[in-house]
Amino acid sequence: MAEANETTAPEESTAEVTTETTDSPEQAQPQAGSEKEQGTDGSSEGQAVEYQAFSIPDGYTMDKAEASDLSDFAKEFNLSQEDAQKMVNKHFDYLSKNNVKLEALKSDQLGEWASEATADKEFGGANLSENMNGARKAMNSFSQPAIDANGKPILSSEGANKGQQMTEIEMLMNQSGWGNHPAMIRVFHRINQAMSEDKFVQGDMKPFVKAKSAAETMYPSMK
Repeated sequence: MAEANETTAPEESTAEVTTETTDSPEQAQPQAGSEKEQGTDGSSEGQAVEYQAFSIPDGYTMDKAEASDLSDFAKEFNLSQEDAQKMVNKHFDYLSKNNVKLEALKSDQLGEWASEATADKEFGGANLSENMNGARKAMNSFSQPAIDANGKPILSSEGANKGQQMTEIEMLMNQSGWGNHPAMIRVFHRINQAMSEDKFVQGDMKPFVKAKSAAETMYPSMK
């Protein structure tokens, strides 16, 4: 018998064919304007945010320049109205704490000056109050009455002259605190003494004496 020829079937390839899909550059890049980045207030980033007037604590004022600076700062970080208001609150909270510190320092300084004035040998001691009033009188004699922007007189709110109209220099001294400085008190105390003696000496000039009237010159014996 003839041997049968063995026919070997070709082996099927078991390798998996994978198809890679590569996006085109146009597909890989997000389309412009497809997604908008949102700010903290829900508006598109870069879009101008207009803020309403900020609330400020009682006793404080905020001019247009300061409000504009705070608005510009908030816009730079794209803050919402609520977050911008929180920033304004922090700003005034800092100012309040800083003012408290400054007032404490001023109070301590005025206390030191008051102690020095009381112990001063020239105008202090038991006659301090009287000499202070005399110094204030001399100071006010060189100044104009103080008035506000509406032309109304500015009245003193403290001390022996409470309720009386202040002078411009007195108001300045009270606001700055310099009216309580021992050196300032000494200057006006000496001026008051010179004025009370009916003469005023300026540098090397001779004392100023009240001029006699024509009648006193012609009739010196008249009183």
